Amino acid sequence: MGREKVQPHCMVCKKPFKRNDMVHTDTMFTQIQHVKCFIYNPEFIKDTGTYEEIVNKYLNYQKNFIVSDNPVTNVTVVSALKGNR
Repeated sequence: MGREKVQPHCMVCKKPFKRNDMVHTDTMFTQIQHVKCFIYNPEFIKDTGTYEEIVNKYLNYQKNFIVSDNPVTNVTVVSALKGNR
């Protein structure tokens, strides 16, 4: 039985990623962040592209992440994330 895929959110702005959002992955934690939200120094950028391109490029992301134009958001998760600010 396969694991359920998740809809990841930007760790900075807490918004779910949409298919064509421009994102960076980082070299330290392999997180995905929107290009406009990236909080690390430029030397820590591992890769850049649309969210869909990045997910399809890396097997671990493909196995775990949903790619959609209309991301399904779990209100409980989003609320919990916003509470951590």
